[in-house]
Amino acid sequence: MVENAKPKTALWMRVTLFISVAMNLLVVGAVAGFFVTGGPDKRYDRTRTDMGTLFMRALGDEDRRALRRDFEAGLQRDGRERGAFLTEFEATLEILRATPFDRDAFLASVADQSRGRAEREEMGREVLVSRIAAMTDAERATYADRIEKRVREIANRIRR
Repeated sequence: MVENAKPKTALWMRVTLFISVAMNLLVVGAVAGFFVTGGPDKRYDRTRTDMGTLFMRALGDEDRRALRRDFEAGLQRDGRERGAFLTEFEATLEILRATPFDRDAFLASVADQSRGRAEREEMGREVLVSRIAAMTDAERATYADRIEKRVREIANRIRR
């Protein structure tokens, strides 16, 4: 009696097939997710819609770069380093990990961070307003049109 024995597939071949099928399923899932959700720009909650962001995104690339340079120059002029807030967070983490927990120290640290953020936001507003004030009437009208377009896009996504 002769048996027709099926040869066993090599392990590396089975592993390669499994990885290939898994990768294909990932791609199919990503494409299906894109079409179901409408893509990354179709959900209003995925993008920040605060006023500062709207005004910043409506600027051209060169204006945004100039704004960033002006902002950083303002930080240096005020004696602040660009990443100083990271040091503040590290100090806050130390307070959180300390035993016993010092409620007043934590509150003071968080309040300092809030003040620093408010100061940076104020500086950002000043730099932005200065940039807008330097625009010609035509540039400012074009800028307003870009803001209006963005607000309409956000409104349409919210209504969906």
